[in-house]
Amino acid sequence: MNNLEALLKKMISGLLKQVEEKVPEKGAFPVVYEREDVTEMKMGVSHVILKVSNVSSKGCEDERFLDLAVVNHPNPYGAESAVGFGSTQDILARLRGEELLEVLMKKVPKLADDIYDVEMHPYG
Repeated sequence: MNNLEALLKKMISGLLKQVEEKVPEKGAFPVVYEREDVTEMKMGVSHVILKVSNVSSKGCEDERFLDLAVVNHPNPYGAESAVGFGSTQDILARLRGEELLEVLMKKVPKLADDIYDVEMHPYG
């Protein structure tokens, strides 16, 4: 197992615990996330973030996003990709599923490459 794989497993586990404890089945909630410094991995980014947020649209009170993001501080830009969507139970199932680690392992390098695309957007 390489360093990135071990780090992502740790992040998945940490986020799973947070979702179980802090994300209701319905309604708004503060974003829950795991953020790790990956500067020493020399991937061209400083941090990898795995987060769950609520959908803010009316009528979607029971839907959540599971997102993966990379940033390179102090640069204010980042790249982000949805890796899951659905109810709290759907997000928990995604976090428990074995395929998520494989998806994240593929997406992190792609997002790191995308961070400096011409159409940069502030991440915050």
